[in-house]
Amino acid sequence: MSFASDIKDEVVRVRVKEGAVKLAELSALTFACGNLKLGRKKAVSYRTENREVGKHIAALGSSLYGLEVEMEERVREHRRTPLYVVNMSGARAGEMLSDTGVMVSDEEGVHLLSKLPEALVREEEARRAFVRGCFLGAGSCSDPKGEYNLEILCRAESFAAGLSDLLNEYGLSARYALRRNRYVVYLKDGDSVTGFLALIGSNTAALDVENVRAEKETRNYVNRTTNCEYANLDKLVAASVKQQQAVNTILQHGHFQRLPQALKEAAELRLNYPDASLQELADMADIKKSGMNHRLTRLIEYAQDLENGML
Repeated sequence: MSFASDIKDEVVRVRVKEGAVKLAELSALTFACGNLKLGRKKAVSYRTENREVGKHIAALGSSLYGLEVEMEERVREHRRTPLYVVNMSGARAGEMLSDTGVMVSDEEGVHLLSKLPEALVREEEARRAFVRGCFLGAGSCSDPKGEYNLEILCRAESFAAGLSDLLNEYGLSARYALRRNRYVVYLKDGDSVTGFLALIGSNTAALDVENVRAEKETRNYVNRTTNCEYANLDKLVAASVKQQQAVNTILQHGHFQRLPQALKEAAELRLNYPDASLQELADMADIKKSGMNHRLTRLIEYAQDLENGML
């Protein structure tokens, strides 16, 4: 099973008692994956790849409006997972469509709406339920071991804009874009994905994302530290080689005995301890690190003067 399927299996188990909260969730599901039949007898058909989500939709329609519900499993060619189709109909189907904010009837006829039903998302729990329904009906989430990416497909730009604004009110960095004739509301950072999962009640998945984030941060820290250590080691080796070359140049020119005692000591230490750091050489000479650095720099300058015929 995919990470998104695990999330949906967890979310459908969130227990809701209040009718207004159930209605908000059913509204979102209808907007997300419902297909309306607006003939003389109104009906709705929902499509989902998750069996538990299908059963959840059926339970909402039955408990809220006593609708007749049928769920069928359809095997699809070239697809591993079947498609579950939930058909709901009955005397109160039109009422349900009106209450969910999907349809409005007036003197001019029936109109389908494509924006968030503001009346259903005023209360906190209803807002959470609505977001939960959007994800259950048209949401996906990649495995956090890869890139952070949570998406919800929307059929209209107005709906995508409203959902994006709603998520941003919770401090989530939600954006939307047009992709293949569908608008997609998406979250691309770990904080937003974790916050979204906690918002809809998927605490286990949110914890999984946080654990993966911690592992990634630890791994990145170790890599940065290792790279830094290697870089420092490269600098140490390069400096040591340059200093040894300088001392050897002085020896070849027979100028070693002409050096001041402090420079002789520094030269001998560098030749005897080629892998030692600047601090280690300074400790051996019982001087400060800056003092040892100054002596070795003078040795390099002395060797350069010899090679240039200045001494």
